[in-house]
Amino acid sequence: MSNSEHTTRQPFQPDQFWRFCLQHYSLGGVSQACLQLQDDFRGNVNLALLLLWLDSQQYPLSETEIRQLDKALAASDSQLKAYRQLRRALKPQLDQPGYQQMLDFELLLEQSQQQDLIRCLNHQAQQARAALPPPADNLAQYCQHLNAANLTAAIRG
Repeated sequence: MSNSEHTTRQPFQPDQFWRFCLQHYSLGGVSQACLQLQDDFRGNVNLALLLLWLDSQQYPLSETEIRQLDKALAASDSQLKAYRQLRRALKPQLDQPGYQQMLDFELLLEQSQQQDLIRCLNHQAQQARAALPPPADNLAQYCQHLNAANLTAAIRG
């Protein structure tokens, strides 16, 4: 995709990304690989899935753009981690409906974080692109940054 195509492309839609995530996360082995990326490598599952989604659309990002997306998650990621820790701590004290309610709220936080990512991505798309084309394998680049390159294929499903 040329630099001019990046700047003229229609904005990315959060609902399309959400549907992709729900479908892809349900593939065998993907959820386990994503949780390993999150728990063992401090990776962000929403960012990894966004990068995979962009790879599937042949929409390359530069390393700088990926870092900007990662940085845009600082506040929501902190909130999600704190909530996830609370949910895990309270699990033994909750009945199934109470625990499910906590899981459902965490899913809303995840969806909100995805909207943050899409906003940042759309902002990047409006900015001028560098003269050289960036690398095309966004997910592999992110996993490599986390020293989790071995999880790239598993996250792809």
